[in-house]
Amino acid sequence: MLILGLSSYFMPAVVPPKPAPTATPQTQSSANPTLSAPSIVTHASSGMTHKVPAARKIEAVPAATVTVETDDYIATFSNQGAVLTGFQLKKYLNREAGHKPVQLVNTDPDRIKPFSLTYAPLPSINQMSFQVDGSDKKLTKPGEQTELAFKTVGENGTVITKKFNFKNGSYLIDFDVTVSQTGSSQLSESTLGIQWADTLGKEEATGTQSRVQGYRVATYSGDHLANEGIKKAQESVEIPAPITWTALANQFFMAAMIPDPASGGASVKVLRDFNAYKTPTEEDPNPGLDPKNFDPRPILVFSGQALRSGESFQRKGQVFVGPQDYSLLKGLHLQLENVVDFGMFGFISVYMLELLKWFFTLGHNWGVAILLLSIFIKLVLWFPTHSSYKNMYMTQQKMKELQPKLEALKRKYPDDKQKQQQETMALYQTAGVNPLGGCLPMFLQMPVFFALYATLSHSIELRGSPFLWVSDLTLRDPFYVLPLLMGVSMIVQQRVSGQAATQAAGQQKFMMWFFPIFLTFISFQWPSGLLVYWVITNLLSIVQQKIVNREIQKAKKKEEA
Repeated sequence: MLILGLSSYFMPAVVPPKPAPTATPQTQSSANPTLSAPSIVTHASSGMTHKVPAARKIEAVPAATVTVETDDYIATFSNQGAVLTGFQLKKYLNREAGHKPVQLVNTDPDRIKPFSLTYAPLPSINQMSFQVDGSDKKLTKPGEQTELAFKTVGENGTVITKKFNFKNGSYLIDFDVTVSQTGSSQLSESTLGIQWADTLGKEEATGTQSRVQGYRVATYSGDHLANEGIKKAQESVEIPAPITWTALANQFFMAAMIPDPASGGASVKVLRDFNAYKTPTEEDPNPGLDPKNFDPRPILVFSGQALRSGESFQRKGQVFVGPQDYSLLKGLHLQLENVVDFGMFGFISVYMLELLKWFFTLGHNWGVAILLLSIFIKLVLWFPTHSSYKNMYMTQQKMKELQPKLEALKRKYPDDKQKQQQETMALYQTAGVNPLGGCLPMFLQMPVFFALYATLSHSIELRGSPFLWVSDLTLRDPFYVLPLLMGVSMIVQQRVSGQAATQAAGQQKFMMWFFPIFLTFISFQWPSGLLVYWVITNLLSIVQQKIVNREIQKAKKKEEA
């Protein structure tokens, strides 16, 4: 310390050299240096040469935003990173006070924004300022188009250009990213990633159990659909090229990235590098982050190329940002309709949705359409249900007659359960009793029920649609009228079917009352559209059961006569 102190005292001060008055063309002192590119650029992807205008100086530009508005959406871009900072759907309103257009980009500045890039030679690309070619534009004519172009220059003369093309009347946006090397150094081969965010804006407090549990990344490759959801670990997943598309989706909306095969096949990397948001509630619509769970988000990964001075490569694709409208997605012929999560019986749900839309054209109300669909399904399943009710009634009567004999078997073989079971089955066979005979037709109806459940829970057509006192068929009944009607109708249905609690004993009596009450409390969190179907179906089942009871009574009178 003494030597250092004395040396600094006796040594003369060092005067820094004065900066050069002008920078040479090779000098690059900022993120946006002067371009000094040759007039011939060789595209390494094709080996062809194209004449391009001599490069011009791109000055550092202040932060700015550019907005493109169509009949369907309002897209907002920032020149800081050339990323998407806002995407409002004009035809879909949020369900909070004010009912503003749904925003599909999270405004949190700490979250990754759509169209951010990953490119190893320029690790700070998303923090760089881009020069914008284009201005605010509102498209009003059918099919009208406009383009935005963003350009910046990184270290060593690497030029990044992003272009976006918008068309009125379509949720599809064309994009391409071009990487050019104008400096003297050579760029090593590196992949180019197009990133999307981990959310689709702010999640709403629906109060129902039908919502998709958080976000999922769906990737379609060949004929296979891979889904990645929230996990407690920050693990990543890679899906090899070529993929058809990858999409971030929630219950009703989606953002899909579709690579252009002509510019090279793309793979997908699913990252979990951000904490998930907690599920909003009516009491706490902004609950904050969930430290135990992590959201998935997709990166579309294109192959890259080594670039010498004067060479470039381009990667292109499309994005779809909008509603999970099955008919709309299917009409694009991009297999995007597979994003809609209708479950294992989705092939039935598709037809249910088409029927629901057809009934809507008759009633001009989605609640009325559900009512008509419920009646239609009941009529289609009338005969198997009718047979089921009859078999269940006859089985119940025979079981009452066999009850004393069954009790006798228990006393005869108190310690031999296997022998008791064998004798019981023999007794059933002799009496012509099939305990499952009445249940088989009901099992045949289960796929229809699950398919309809998925249809009513995930169809965006029902979102925001009112019916009677319910303001939105995808939300729960605010007055709990429909859940109570469902519970009461279930109890009445059991009594009409001859399974009244007064005729049962012990555990069976408990279950007959417990099951409807239990379902009633659960249904408080069900969407109203599903409850409309259930209540109508129960009422029709009561009518059908009464018809079956009359037929059985008439048959008994004939036998007695």
